[in-house]
Amino acid sequence: MRTGAEKPTILLSFDTEEFDVPREQGVDIALDEAMRVSVAGTERFIDIVEQCGARATFFCTATFAAHAPQVMQRIMAGGHEVASHGVDHWQPQPSDPERSKQLLEQQCGVPIHGYRQPRMFAVDHSTLARAGYCYNSSLHPTFIPGRYMHLNVPRTPFFEGEVLQIPASVTPWVRIPVFWLACHHYPQWLYRRLCLWTARHDGQFVVYFHPWEFFPLAQHPEWRIPYLMRHNSGEAMARRLRALLEMFGRQDATFATYSEFTSQFQATHPQP
Repeated sequence: MRTGAEKPTILLSFDTEEFDVPREQGVDIALDEAMRVSVAGTERFIDIVEQCGARATFFCTATFAAHAPQVMQRIMAGGHEVASHGVDHWQPQPSDPERSKQLLEQQCGVPIHGYRQPRMFAVDHSTLARAGYCYNSSLHPTFIPGRYMHLNVPRTPFFEGEVLQIPASVTPWVRIPVFWLACHHYPQWLYRRLCLWTARHDGQFVVYFHPWEFFPLAQHPEWRIPYLMRHNSGEAMARRLRALLEMFGRQDATFATYSEFTSQFQATHPQP
């Protein structure tokens, strides 16, 4: 535990994927329409991040990168990091860590150091190590009914073999989730207070969002998006993200990419 005297590091990330939420509701959506939503949401996210003087890590599927090269160029030109989020978000395959790394490096011309499994599902650390990844951010150390049961794993970054595991942040002690869904639904004074408490306590704050959160989902009942996901989407979510980043800015927090954080962590926590 930290004293809070030092400035926390904010690890802001974005799961840059093709929009497949309607498919979870049994609604077919064409790839060009899915990409239209994802590109619009990603552009809005980048606008806010750069207006707030922040940087982020973009966990991209190879499918998104192949269909939105102009967005990938904007991400890299802004000094943000590109990491892997698999190949196809809807149908992850065991070969995705290695294949997506190869595809993204070919498409973007930059080394890919990190991985996040679609839907934050488990992925074997030895598979990631063999593929050449330095870190993995596919762990949500909390209990969410029907999705995660990870109350027995560390809350904060730790090594698993050679790969640094960077879990999504949850509050100290009671592990209250403070991820994207919490930003949609918690009273904002409470959400920001929980985020700041966690950041000060742990020394870092790890949070992630998605493109479709910044698209007006409520205007598309044909997609059958659940209320939990469409509530406060679009501009309402843009305002909430801006307020969160501005709060951290007032605290003089440091925004770092996941690769930068990994390098710093490796230097201060040498492996035996």
